[in-house]
Amino acid sequence: MSARIEFFYDIASPYSFLAALQIPRLQALAEVEWRPFLIGGVFKASGNVMPAANPAKGQYMFKDLKRLFAYHGEPFRFPSRFPINSLLAMRCLTALPPEQRPEATLTLYRAYWGGADRDLADPAVLAELLGAEVVARAADEAVKAELKATTEDAATRGAFGAPTFFVGKDMYFGEDRVFLIEHALQQAG
Repeated sequence: MSARIEFFYDIASPYSFLAALQIPRLQALAEVEWRPFLIGGVFKASGNVMPAANPAKGQYMFKDLKRLFAYHGEPFRFPSRFPINSLLAMRCLTALPPEQRPEATLTLYRAYWGGADRDLADPAVLAELLGAEVVARAADEAVKAELKATTEDAATRGAFGAPTFFVGKDMYFGEDRVFLIEHALQQAG
């Protein structure tokens, strides 16, 4: 398999969770690299703001998310702590070996967006979900630098939110663009 997809995401983004649920479809066509980044850093670099900052978009987003999660068969409850400071959670995911990121990422998404309403900014919660050793590794300067570099990489390449996918130089934004990635890979294959 020569095609490669980069999946940039943040736990703070419910649409990234919905994209993560669709990754198995993409893995049938290409290698997928899970690249945790900081959505706040990408917002800042691009001049973007989260959709919920606009009251009309925020109201719609809540309804949209309920529909999308139901469509994907996932429980959903808007978390009581939103927006969340996802810095430590994203450092934890960065600290993991790449092959462990998908399962750990889905664990965190379900803990935050899936109804458990867990505080993913709390080191004790993250230690319970991912292991104390992962939380300890998240404090490593190399992990911090990698997360910063990944965020800058995404922003430099044109990302303005999450989820963002890259297939080579082609960028796709949003969980609702997975079908376009599939189509492009099928046409190239």
